[in-house]
Amino acid sequence: MRHIVLIGFMGSGKTKTGKRLAEELGLAFVDVDRKITSEMKMSVTDIFNRFGEVFFRALETRAIKELMEEERRAVISVGGGLPMQEQNHKYLKELGTIVYLKGSAETLQKRLEGDHARPLLAGSKMDEKIRKMLQTREPVYEKLADVTVLTGSQPMKKLIREISVKCEMFENQYYMKSNSTL
Repeated sequence: MRHIVLIGFMGSGKTKTGKRLAEELGLAFVDVDRKITSEMKMSVTDIFNRFGEVFFRALETRAIKELMEEERRAVISVGGGLPMQEQNHKYLKELGTIVYLKGSAETLQKRLEGDHARPLLAGSKMDEKIRKMLQTREPVYEKLADVTVLTGSQPMKKLIREISVKCEMFENQYYMKSNSTL
Protein backbone atom coordinates (compact mmCIF):
# COMPACT_ATOMS: atom_id res chain seq x y z
CA MET A 1 0.00 0.00 0.00
CA ARG A 2 1.54 3.29 -1.08
CA HIS A 3 1.01 6.25 1.20
CA ILE A 4 1.42 9.88 0.17
CA VAL A 5 4.35 11.37 2.11
CA LEU A 6 4.70 15.15 2.40
CA ILE A 7 8.19 16.57 2.88
CA GLY A 8 9.40 20.14 2.94
CA PHE A 9 10.84 22.91 5.06
CA MET A 10 9.21 24.18 8.25
CA GLY A 11 6.28 26.39 7.32
CA SER A 12 5.80 24.86 3.87
CA GLY A 13 2.30 23.75 4.85
CA LYS A 14 2.79 20.01 5.28
CA THR A 15 0.29 19.66 8.13
CA LYS A 16 -2.41 21.98 6.80
CA THR A 17 -2.08 20.67 3.23
CA GLY A 18 -1.84 17.08 4.46
CA LYS A 19 -5.08 17.33 6.41
CA ARG A 20 -6.93 18.83 3.43
CA LEU A 21 -5.44 16.30 0.99
CA ALA A 22 -6.37 13.39 3.23
CA GLU A 23 -9.89 14.73 3.59
CA GLU A 24 -10.23 15.21 -0.18
CA LEU A 25 -8.95 11.69 -0.92
CA GLY A 26 -10.81 10.00 1.93
CA LEU A 27 -7.57 8.87 3.58
CA ALA A 28 -6.24 8.96 7.12
CA PHE A 29 -3.80 11.74 8.04
CA VAL A 30 -0.68 11.20 10.15
CA ASP A 31 1.62 13.98 11.31
CA VAL A 32 4.88 12.35 12.45
CA ASP A 33 5.73 15.24 14.81
CA ARG A 34 2.31 14.97 16.44
CA LYS A 35 2.68 11.19 16.69
CA ILE A 36 5.97 11.68 18.54
CA THR A 37 4.74 14.45 20.83
CA SER A 38 1.66 12.41 21.69
CA GLU A 39 3.72 9.34 22.57
CA MET A 40 6.29 11.35 24.54
CA LYS A 41 3.67 13.65 26.12
CA MET A 42 6.06 16.55 25.41
CA SER A 43 6.37 19.27 22.77
CA VAL A 44 9.07 19.05 20.09
CA THR A 45 10.87 21.94 21.79
CA ASP A 46 10.77 20.16 25.15
CA ILE A 47 12.10 16.94 23.59
CA PHE A 48 14.95 18.90 21.94
CA ASN A 49 15.75 20.75 25.17
CA ARG A 50 15.61 17.71 27.43
CA PHE A 51 17.05 14.95 25.24
CA GLY A 52 18.68 16.71 22.27
CA GLU A 53 18.24 16.66 18.51
CA VAL A 54 19.86 13.24 18.01
CA PHE A 55 17.27 11.63 20.28
CA PHE A 56 14.43 13.39 18.46
CA ARG A 57 15.77 12.23 15.08
CA ALA A 58 15.84 8.64 16.39
CA LEU A 59 12.19 9.01 17.40
CA GLU A 60 11.37 10.22 13.86
CA THR A 61 13.06 7.18 12.33
CA ARG A 62 11.20 4.84 14.67
CA ALA A 63 7.90 6.53 13.82
CA ILE A 64 8.27 6.15 10.04
CA LYS A 65 9.36 2.53 10.45
CA GLU A 66 6.14 1.93 12.42
CA LEU A 67 4.11 3.64 9.68
CA MET A 68 5.52 1.18 7.14
CA GLU A 69 3.45 -1.48 8.93
CA GLU A 70 0.26 0.58 8.65
CA GLU A 71 -2.31 -1.27 6.53
CA ARG A 72 -4.58 1.68 5.87
CA ARG A 73 -3.38 4.10 3.18
CA ALA A 74 -2.66 7.58 4.57
CA VAL A 75 -1.29 11.01 3.89
CA ILE A 76 1.81 11.34 6.09
CA SER A 77 3.46 14.64 7.00
CA VAL A 78 7.06 14.38 8.19
CA GLY A 79 9.15 17.01 9.95
CA GLY A 80 11.48 19.15 7.86
CA GLY A 81 14.59 17.50 9.32
CA LEU A 82 13.52 13.87 8.91
CA PRO A 83 14.64 13.64 5.25
CA MET A 84 18.05 15.01 6.27
CA GLN A 85 18.85 11.74 8.04
CA GLU A 86 20.19 9.51 5.27
CA GLN A 87 18.99 6.30 6.93
CA ASN A 88 15.42 7.61 6.48
CA HIS A 89 15.66 7.84 2.69
CA LYS A 90 14.95 4.15 2.10
CA TYR A 91 12.05 4.20 4.56
CA LEU A 92 10.51 7.25 2.91
CA LYS A 93 10.78 5.64 -0.53
CA GLU A 94 9.21 2.43 0.78
CA LEU A 95 6.38 4.35 2.47
CA GLY A 96 5.02 5.73 -0.77
CA THR A 97 4.89 8.65 -3.14
CA ILE A 98 6.99 11.53 -1.82
CA VAL A 99 5.59 15.02 -2.40
CA TYR A 100 7.92 17.96 -1.83
CA LEU A 101 6.01 21.08 -0.81
CA LYS A 102 8.43 23.73 -1.96
CA GLY A 103 8.16 27.25 -0.62
CA SER A 104 10.32 30.27 -1.34
CA ALA A 105 12.50 31.62 1.47
CA GLU A 106 10.27 34.70 1.61
CA THR A 107 7.06 32.66 1.89
CA LEU A 108 8.57 30.43 4.57
CA GLN A 109 9.91 33.37 6.57
CA LYS A 110 6.53 35.11 6.45
CA ARG A 111 4.76 31.96 7.65
CA LEU A 112 7.29 31.30 10.42
CA GLU A 113 7.49 34.82 11.85
CA GLY A 114 6.40 34.78 15.47
CA ASP A 115 6.48 30.96 15.65
CA HIS A 116 8.46 30.10 18.77
CA ALA A 117 7.83 26.35 18.60
CA ARG A 118 10.69 25.67 16.15
CA PRO A 119 13.84 24.84 18.14
CA LEU A 120 16.15 25.12 15.12
CA LEU A 121 14.96 28.67 14.40
CA ALA A 122 15.13 29.93 17.98
CA GLY A 123 16.91 33.21 18.62
CA SER A 124 17.57 36.08 16.25
CA LYS A 125 18.23 36.34 12.52
CA MET A 126 15.52 33.91 11.47
CA ASP A 127 15.80 34.97 7.82
CA GLU A 128 19.50 34.01 7.75
CA LYS A 129 18.81 30.68 9.47
CA ILE A 130 16.05 29.85 6.99
CA ARG A 131 18.20 30.68 3.95
CA LYS A 132 21.17 28.71 5.31
CA MET A 133 19.04 25.67 6.18
CA LEU A 134 17.28 25.82 2.80
CA GLN A 135 20.65 25.68 1.02
CA THR A 136 21.38 22.41 2.80
CA ARG A 137 17.92 20.89 2.79
CA GLU A 138 16.53 21.80 -0.62
CA PRO A 139 18.86 19.51 -2.64
CA VAL A 140 17.91 16.58 -0.38
CA TYR A 141 14.19 17.30 -0.68
CA GLU A 142 14.51 17.58 -4.47
CA LYS A 143 16.46 14.33 -4.72
CA LEU A 144 13.88 12.40 -2.69
CA ALA A 145 10.77 13.90 -4.28
CA ASP A 146 8.65 11.94 -6.70
CA VAL A 147 6.43 15.01 -7.10
CA THR A 148 7.18 18.69 -6.41
CA VAL A 149 4.59 21.44 -5.95
CA LEU A 150 5.07 25.10 -5.11
CA THR A 151 3.30 26.38 -2.00
CA GLY A 152 2.26 29.90 -1.24
CA SER A 153 1.47 30.74 -4.84
CA GLN A 154 -2.04 29.35 -5.31
CA PRO A 155 -5.26 28.75 -3.37
CA MET A 156 -5.42 25.58 -1.26
CA LYS A 157 -8.07 23.99 -3.48
CA LYS A 158 -5.82 24.30 -6.56
CA LEU A 159 -2.81 23.04 -4.59
CA ILE A 160 -4.72 19.94 -3.46
CA ARG A 161 -5.87 19.29 -7.03
CA GLU A 162 -2.31 19.66 -8.36
CA ILE A 163 -0.95 17.23 -5.76
CA SER A 164 -3.72 14.72 -6.46
CA VAL A 165 -3.18 14.80 -10.22
CA LYS A 166 0.63 14.61 -9.98
CA CYS A 167 0.49 11.75 -7.46
CA GLU A 168 -1.93 9.80 -9.61
CA MET A 169 0.31 10.26 -12.66
CA PHE A 170 3.41 9.21 -10.70
CA GLU A 171 1.69 6.19 -9.17
CA ASN A 172 0.40 5.05 -12.57
CA GLN A 173 3.98 5.20 -13.93
CA TYR A 174 5.27 3.45 -10.79
CA TYR A 175 2.81 0.57 -11.15
CA MET A 176 3.44 0.26 -14.89
CA LYS A 177 7.19 -0.05 -14.21
CA SER A 178 6.59 -2.53 -11.39
CA ASN A 179 4.33 -4.71 -13.55
CA SER A 180 6.70 -4.64 -16.53
CA THR A 181 9.54 -6.08 -14.43
CA LEU A 182 7.45 -9.05 -13.24
